[in-house]
Amino acid sequence: MELHQHDVVYFGVVNLIDNGYVMGAIDVWKCRSCPQTFCEDKRFGMTDLAPEVGLPKIEPGSKWAALICTRNTGSNWTLIQAKPGATLLHSCTPDTKLELKVGPDYSIEAGPASGIGQHRIILVENFVNAPVDVITGKKHLGTTNANQALGKPFSFTPPLSAAVIQPSKYNVLNLTSILFIVSGVWLGLIASFNLGNPAVLGVFAILALAAIVSGVFLRKPKLWPATIGLVAIAAAFAAQLWIQFTTGLTASATTLDILLVASVVTGWLSWSRVRSLRAKQWHPLDMPAYG
Repeated sequence: MELHQHDVVYFGVVNLIDNGYVMGAIDVWKCRSCPQTFCEDKRFGMTDLAPEVGLPKIEPGSKWAALICTRNTGSNWTLIQAKPGATLLHSCTPDTKLELKVGPDYSIEAGPASGIGQHRIILVENFVNAPVDVITGKKHLGTTNANQALGKPFSFTPPLSAAVIQPSKYNVLNLTSILFIVSGVWLGLIASFNLGNPAVLGVFAILALAAIVSGVFLRKPKLWPATIGLVAIAAAFAAQLWIQFTTGLTASATTLDILLVASVVTGWLSWSRVRSLRAKQWHPLDMPAYG
């Protein structure tokens, strides 16, 4: 049962190469709100529409893969959903039918009915935005008939695809996450020192919890923890200034002020960064053309 409506964006492509020739490609799509992955196969000259409406869904516990069948006349492939222990129905030729069993490592287990071809499973998740040699099952490092640049796929993802954003761009999020958590712990200590004042205790306890939760979830580029954390830290800073105005300035209060100011600054930068990433993330209608 679906818990939400998928917000699907283009994630990347897997290019299947047979002896330097492009057999086809597998488009990879992801949901922005959950780990769900969707795949579509693309072949030269294929113009038939898929029988289902929308992107095909994967069965629980399965992984998207390409089943490769290599014979002396060449190779062909089928987009499948592979699961350890599952049995795949396959035909090397229109006149043959056999059952292939998927091993625990997603290899094809040897059996009496192996068919006339050599079979291999290539997991899509291992080769997003890369060409893969269907004979060796490894990344293709040579040229292809579609692109004479070494190791380059014949179709490209947008430069700001979710698949190619470098982790270094998330450093500000990691720093903000740490500052949010430290600020939350400090606010929790302040709340514990004000047990006799229910109003101060309640306010700082809530802000401390919000800051810690936001810091934990901000490790992934999501907008809601950045927003909640920024609001919580800004409110805590305002409350701290109000308390100092009535009680006076102390060394510990000054330290907390500096920590909160740093958290507000990095929180704003993180919030802006996440909004920027979301704005630059490509929509399915922006998918690049093949060729």
